Amino acid sequence: MNDPFLPAADAAMTEHPENLEDTAIDWLVLLHSGQATAAQRLAFQRWRQSSPAHARAADEAQRLWGDLGQTRSAQQYRQDASPAARPRRWWPAVAASVLLALGSVIGWQQWPAWTSDYYTAVGQQQSLTLADGSRVTLNSASALSVAYSANERRVILERGEALFEPAADGQRPFVVQARAEQLHSAAGAFSVRREGDRLTVVVREGQVQFTGEHAPVLLQADQRLQYQAGQPLLAQQSVDAASLTAWQRGKLIFNGRPLGEVIGELERYQQGRILVSDDQLARLAISGVFDLNDPQGSLRTLQQRYPLQITYLPWLAVLH
Repeated sequence: MNDPFLPAADAAMTEHPENLEDTAIDWLVLLHSGQATAAQRLAFQRWRQSSPAHARAADEAQRLWGDLGQTRSAQQYRQDASPAARPRRWWPAVAASVLLALGSVIGWQQWPAWTSDYYTAVGQQQSLTLADGSRVTLNSASALSVAYSANERRVILERGEALFEPAADGQRPFVVQARAEQLHSAAGAFSVRREGDRLTVVVREGQVQFTGEHAPVLLQADQRLQYQAGQPLLAQQSVDAASLTAWQRGKLIFNGRPLGEVIGELERYQQGRILVSDDQLARLAISGVFDLNDPQGSLRTLQQRYPLQITYLPWLAVLH
């Protein structure tokens, strides 16, 4: 099997213990893909029963898979979305997309990253340990400033996304500021994503108090809150925070998610633009574990597994 998102079912599983979670997820992708053979299903059972650690990883992957909320099988979407049935009227959008891609690159180059204490380029991640022992992981194209004082530990998310793991300190609260919003946490782990006026907060461990131009909200572990400045505050959602913060481990995990959403995430980790040619293709359900260290490989695998083609232009990839 040549698909890098799926395990090599015919080879011996020699992964290290820290990779068991990823391997178990890869098995689930295969088993739910509609392409698994009887021999591969038997191989998974042998892998699962080979040790208690394998069994625990398989159970955890199954729980995560269910929490992601698969909607329809990929096979159903492949039958519904025949390439011949889709119009090819995507070329008029190409010129505008190329200009937009170039504008995005120029905008990034002109963005005053030097005014922040820490920043990452597109496709880069960085792990930081702050003066008090708190840990921060910056995601792609992100920037952060630190403003510690005698009374509080404040960090300002200027752009992008970061995962915060505050060190315990009973005297000084840990505060993340993103525009007019503030997030307070004594310990635990949570991510904050800032896209213009839109914020997304995911709590992996502990509790986070979300305050700002709205009533305060207390977020618990495995909850997500999305907020748009000037809009009513939405209720928090129950999620699997480990999967939503898998980018910290260099992974993106999708289970039956629309291609348009998947591409929107992959695009954050590479220069240029990725354009989906039409709405029907954008609704194609995608499942898989994507390696953030190889975004071009992710596109190639999409082309191998799903009914689509990719045309590459300078600063632009078109899926059609």
